[in-house]
Amino acid sequence: MPLIKLLYVVWGNKGFGFQVVGLVTISTLCTYSVYTYISKRLSIRVRNLVIAMTRLLIMCCLCFSEGHGKLTVFAMKAMLATMCGGKILDKLRYIFSQISDSNGVMVFAKFDQFLREVLKLPTAVFEGPSFGYTEHSVRTCFPQQKKILLNTFLDVLMADPPPQCLVWLPLMHRLANVENVFHPVECSYCQSESMMGFRYRCQQCHGYQLCQSCFWRGHASGPHSNQHQMKEHSSWEKNKVYQYVTFNVFNGFV
Repeated sequence: MPLIKLLYVVWGNKGFGFQVVGLVTISTLCTYSVYTYISKRLSIRVRNLVIAMTRLLIMCCLCFSEGHGKLTVFAMKAMLATMCGGKILDKLRYIFSQISDSNGVMVFAKFDQFLREVLKLPTAVFEGPSFGYTEHSVRTCFPQQKKILLNTFLDVLMADPPPQCLVWLPLMHRLANVENVFHPVECSYCQSESMMGFRYRCQQCHGYQLCQSCFWRGHASGPHSNQHQMKEHSSWEKNKVYQYVTFNVFNGFV
């Protein structure tokens, strides 16, 4: 069961809202509710990893809890929904369910509270100047609209580009989706025989490709320049012409 559904089942059934909970209560919630469900689906090794990472996330939240050492359940929901595995569309649907009223209309005050909580994540890794919370964050997301329904909410947050304060959110999901993607091709800079993650191919230099590590560091060699346009690839597919020629040669058709 995905963690998004666990959040619905566990906290939805218990009726938690914006109540403030202390450290002991948080520990109890995690131990006897979320992990009770997770433990039935995961191996011990993976379960321990999930527990360790969630504890780290809680500590990150507490660092920004304004000194009182307590968190709201809403903050926990926002953080877990943002950081857990799953499709970004499912996450946004869940988030909207937490910030909308009984008529399915977004409550701006709740969305503001969501931004306050979730933007603590980039702030924790020193990206506050670019993605930190400001009192204008809500209106930068929805500058004109007065009545926000689910489809409008999804359209805005799934747009390309998304609102400035949430640019990192879809990127984080893209990184998670490609971290185990294998490319059986050599990096033109570091000479690694294969790549994992994103692959970047130059649009000017024939056959020049970089692994994500070299590309992000701005490495270049030979005639290639950082000013050249690069195309990002998140999967490996052989050139169709190459596949056609190889197939026909192998089968003796040419």
